Amino acid sequence: MSIHSLVSEFRSLCEELSSYIEQEGLSVRPYSSEHLPYFLQLPQQTQEEVTDQLHDYLSICKNVYKDGHQLKETSFFIHKALEYYQFDHDPKLFEYIEHPRHIAEFYNLRNTQFFRTLNFFEVTSYTIEDIYCRKWVDLYERDEEITQMMYDKVMDLVRGRSKGNIFVSREHVVKERVSLERLELEIRGLHISTLHKNGELVALASVINGRARFLE
Repeated sequence: MSIHSLVSEFRSLCEELSSYIEQEGLSVRPYSSEHLPYFLQLPQQTQEEVTDQLHDYLSICKNVYKDGHQLKETSFFIHKALEYYQFDHDPKLFEYIEHPRHIAEFYNLRNTQFFRTLNFFEVTSYTIEDIYCRKWVDLYERDEEITQMMYDKVMDLVRGRSKGNIFVSREHVVKERVSLERLELEIRGLHISTLHKNGELVALASVINGRARFLE
């Protein structure tokens, strides 16, 4: 696919997702510039990957609507995502989604977020292009000690030194680095669970108990 076609497709998908989110009562910009500068900075292979990820996410959204539900129905949204990706999960995953405000995310083993529940968009001021095309470390920051502790726990899961689930109970703050709004997310608890496909660990799910605030 040509670069021009990729840009056109990615732009259209961003706009489509932004429209879905707006229908659910939230407002998220598809991009900051229709020229998609962050998308264009990516190698073509990565452009194709993020376009596929966005297409998959929209497919899950459409499956939710097809079954007569809304994206704001967090547990159902997650069920449809697990079904779409054909992931096996620890049953305890849904025990941690105790409140509609809890945010669930899926990350691949390269630490790239490829799924998030609708309420994620309540606690970010970044565009859809930002979320798909920029690295987490460029968008967010948190205490280095917390980051290292979480990295060690995740690597224990990935390398098989611990099984199933981990829980980070230490409260901390994740801050937007480069947004105009400088939103902060107060995290009161973080649960991480493994996701498998055909018996192989392929991704991680996180469930966040958090609250957003604007930097004063």
